Amino acid sequence: MLSSTFSTVMVTASLALASCETAPPEPAPASAATELPPLSAALQTEAASRGRAIAIVGCASCHAIDPTGPSAFAAAPPFRDVVQRRSLDDLETAFATGLVTTHPAMPPYVFRASEIDDLIAYFETLRAEQAAGRRG
Repeated sequence: MLSSTFSTVMVTASLALASCETAPPEPAPASAATELPPLSAALQTEAASRGRAIAIVGCASCHAIDPTGPSAFAAAPPFRDVVQRRSLDDLETAFATGLVTTHPAMPPYVFRASEIDDLIAYFETLRAEQAAGRRG
């Protein structure tokens, strides 16, 4: 009798524990594992600020780097025009592989990857400001 009661308790306990098990979590889709989250607004703003600082030091002696104003060197297009004529991906590639220009006065520049990222972040702000100006 004791053995029968013990067996009944063990079977009941086993069934109770088995019902508590949960299914393993579903794996994330393959694409989600490879996608990076977008930069937060604060990080994007910091990157754009660094990009503008790079442009001030390396580019502003010839190019207009802000949303308004002329370039100091007439043959150097304002950055606000450059970001409208070329995709940001093209500009990123150009900075990484070496800028090719139509005027010989453009000095050669070599940018680090982090500087390219910051410049592109700044160019994104120029593009967004222009888009906002067209809507407003």
